Amino acid sequence: MSAVVQFHATGGPEVLQIEQVSDEPPGPHHITVRVNAFGINRAECMLRSGTYAFNPIFPCRIGTEGAGTVEAIGLDIHGFNIGDPVAIIPFVLADANGYWQDESSKYGTYGEVATVPAGAVVRVPHKLSSVTSAASWMQYLTAWGGLVYYADVTPEDTVLVTAASSSAALGGLQLCKDIGARVIAVTRSEEKVDRLLAAGADNVLVGSSQDLVPKVLEITRGRGATVIYDPISGTLAAALIGAASPEARIICYGDLSPANIDFSASEALTKRVNIKFYSLYDVTRRPERLQQAHDYVYRRLEKNIFQPIIDTVFYGLMSTVDAHRRMESNSQFGKIVVKL
Repeated sequence: MSAVVQFHATGGPEVLQIEQVSDEPPGPHHITVRVNAFGINRAECMLRSGTYAFNPIFPCRIGTEGAGTVEAIGLDIHGFNIGDPVAIIPFVLADANGYWQDESSKYGTYGEVATVPAGAVVRVPHKLSSVTSAASWMQYLTAWGGLVYYADVTPEDTVLVTAASSSAALGGLQLCKDIGARVIAVTRSEEKVDRLLAAGADNVLVGSSQDLVPKVLEITRGRGATVIYDPISGTLAAALIGAASPEARIICYGDLSPANIDFSASEALTKRVNIKFYSLYDVTRRPERLQQAHDYVYRRLEKNIFQPIIDTVFYGLMSTVDAHRRMESNSQFGKIVVKL
């Protein structure tokens, strides 16, 4: 038996429960990982509260990324050995047409062990701590897909990063600075300005969406941002179109605003803006693309080019409720991790 975190009804952090489940051998195409640490992500809070793209399957396991060692290997799996340091990366089950399937919520990394499809397990640099590994893969793989694969960011770009104190945004900021692009970070908190500048942002904007357009145009001398990396969408969409340069690439990787999008199609057309709604899962469900992304992130973690910013480390499964409360406070700066 192993302890895992599950929930039986949607609601606040308090619905998360620690329960004992039977240890079963992995299927032929699965790997069991002994979890040492796992990251907390906004998507998991949305799943728990019933506002995510997937419907929970009760009792619902939870957690999309973690770090640990290989505990057991399915019969058809090659290339891994018991005891190997590995990470579990966010993944989704999809049908042949690419439609997501709700079955993904029967897996979870919040627990002492996690059994997942082998495609969700990747090697990690040996010197990487479990906390650092658990904090890395969601943010940097997301950034690779959005900013390298789709936006093709270059040193000539000015990248506008919204919700800039989130781990995903900070990962995108680090990736853009590694490439040599200019980064304008957007936050709602004056208290986070200095930390964003220290993290590498060239400019930091604080304020509402109404202030965004003139400030971005002033910084860029009228051109606008050539790339926009945004997890909010909704009511912010019109301001992003206004702040975009002609032929800008807008990468929307989330829908934190519950409102429908409302913007001027005429302005978007006049600027020839390319809006890409993007999910990390379209990287992780394609083996060749995932290999490219993994190689890119692995090398930069190994050389300390990518260094995830950790907001808080909680200890023990019992602290998962507090970790979710920390995430939903919106006061964090960087990644929230639970260490077992």
